This record gives sequence, C-alpha cells and structure tokens, in this order.
Amino acid sequence: MDYLVEAKKFIQRAHDAFNPEVKDQQLSMADWCLGQAIKERDEQGEEQIKRRKAN
Repeated sequence: MDYLVEAKKFIQRAHDAFNPEVKDQQLSMADWCLGQAIKERDEQGEEQIKRRKAN
C-alpha cells in the first residue's frame, strides 16, 4: 500500500468535510498513514545499512 497516497486522500477528505469530528477522524487516519510510511522508510534504510556492512 502506498501510505503517502492514502494520507493525501485522507487530508483531502478532511479539507472537504464540514463536520469537525469527521475532519479530526480523517486527519487521524492521515497521521497514521504518514507514520506507516516513515516506518517503512526507516526499515528500508536499516536493511541498506546491513547490506553495506555485509559487503
């Protein structure tokens, strides 16, 4: 899953929402997606470091 694309969708939905609770919910989901994207990036970076050390 492309978490950055999903986060962008949630942010757009929050922007379009009239209800404050819906905005908060959509922004929370966007925040979660961004956290997942960061986690994946960090894990990939750690794998690259391990490969460099192995060579």
